[in-house]
Amino acid sequence: MFISFRKAAAALAAAALILSGCASGGNNPQATAPTAETSADTAITTAAATPESTEAPETEASTKYAKGENPVRTAEELAGKKVIALTFDDGPNTGVTNEILDILEEYGIKASFFVIGQNINEDSAEAMQRAHSLGCEINSHSFTHSYMNEMSAEDIKDEMERTAQLIYDNVGEYPKFFRPPYIAVNETMFECIDLPFISGIGCNDWDDKVSVEKRVRFLTEKCPEGCIILMHDAAGNEKTVEAVRQSIPVMLENGFEFVTTSELFVAKGITPTSDGIVYSYATETGWQ
Repeated sequence: MFISFRKAAAALAAAALILSGCASGGNNPQATAPTAETSADTAITTAAATPESTEAPETEASTKYAKGENPVRTAEELAGKKVIALTFDDGPNTGVTNEILDILEEYGIKASFFVIGQNINEDSAEAMQRAHSLGCEINSHSFTHSYMNEMSAEDIKDEMERTAQLIYDNVGEYPKFFRPPYIAVNETMFECIDLPFISGIGCNDWDDKVSVEKRVRFLTEKCPEGCIILMHDAAGNEKTVEAVRQSIPVMLENGFEFVTTSELFVAKGITPTSDGIVYSYATETGWQ
């Protein structure tokens, strides 16, 4: 059974009550929608259409890291594994993004980064390219991180096309998923955006008042197998860096296999769609 947009409000509200300790997927505590923030045995084929033209600022993509499509592990390769998808919003930047990548590289694990188009410049693009070179997935979090449910269809498409083109120009691969800012959605967005919508479960880690200890408890105690973890690599978010540093070895000891968002759906045999579902888990309904 699929959750349509017309049922999304009820599902979101129910999920918010169920997922204690989970919170907003954006960096605005006044977001009106809650954020309990998956594909065949081969790579997911859903991708953004190549925009004919954009007005995105030009960047000089570094040649330090190779561009191209990253491989997606198959269902056979992931069979029997306790999969979980670690995702980060609001980058890229030259500080926290690279600190997160240092940890991922140390343990040889993957994550997915949902980037904001206007944050991509010549310097920050290198961090995004580094993430891609480590096997991480680069997805869209819009161009300006605005409330897209208040935008016209034309503006929504512009946000998506500009961000998709910048991602492609820098890593050689278009985004496969979209996380709406503030997890604020409407029917126009579902009609205009041909990518699966991703939410996830989180702990308000965008809020500096949330301690490192609480972030560690969330990661090590409240994230079930098959879920999408929503965190933030925004500039200055050092508490999340420390929480990830402390939590990754514990989660590995607990048997988790870290996968990209694409691989999560492959592992669970789910083909994600863009028809009104907002996914926090690799399930047909998007919610558990």
